[in-house]
Amino acid sequence: MKRDPSKVALVTGAGRGIGLELARQMLAKGYRVLAVSREGVDAQKLGGPCARLRAECADVTDHAAMQALVDSVREAWGPVSVLMNNAGISPKQANGNSSGILDITPAEWDQVLHVNLTSVLRLCQMVLPAMREQGWGRIVNVSSLAGRAKSLVAGGSYMASKAGVLGLTRAIAAEMGPFGITANAVTPGRILTEMAQQAAPSVNENYAAQIPARRLGTPEEVAAAMVFLAAEESGFINGAILDINGGFYMP
Repeated sequence: MKRDPSKVALVTGAGRGIGLELARQMLAKGYRVLAVSREGVDAQKLGGPCARLRAECADVTDHAAMQALVDSVREAWGPVSVLMNNAGISPKQANGNSSGILDITPAEWDQVLHVNLTSVLRLCQMVLPAMREQGWGRIVNVSSLAGRAKSLVAGGSYMASKAGVLGLTRAIAAEMGPFGITANAVTPGRILTEMAQQAAPSVNENYAAQIPARRLGTPEEVAAAMVFLAAEESGFINGAILDINGGFYMP
């Protein structure tokens, strides 16, 4: 089967926010994009139907469904060579606040870890063998400022899951670096997405006032950083954590 020579990118959580913008920018760079979201992906928001776009409705925690998509896209386009693990959840209570440590239920803990961390591992396991075979690959994981330092708004389950993403990223970078594969993470601070807007308006206003840039970030800014890390020219950046927070956190 004749395949397009452009690289194949898998973007999770592509239905909105950072993931939607990421899929848009990857398409603009000439990638073939498998855009996946639990709620589905509106192709019209990505410029309409395109031969280099597959918009699929799938849950990253359904490992059989995700494996089927990875296998299907490999048959049609070739193996996934860029994996953007963006899907994530941050549960809020009815008042818009996150659960305190004593309020985290077993169900919340399991769900957050399953979506935010376990799915990242499983998807990496699905695409890494082919990346290793071709001697090239890029993995970019979305962690969070909440995985780097005490969060003003996120709860303990979210913080733990995003800290885990950083550890997993370093493990992949160390083990897969000899095969031409890089693994890096971005740690966005407060970004203007639907997830951030789940919180009470005062939460975002108070947060912005404490950021040296005096504003929240945008999905476009995070997506641009991720596209950079996926580029051919970024091959010596491996195991890095890129903070995108307007100067709120300076390690």
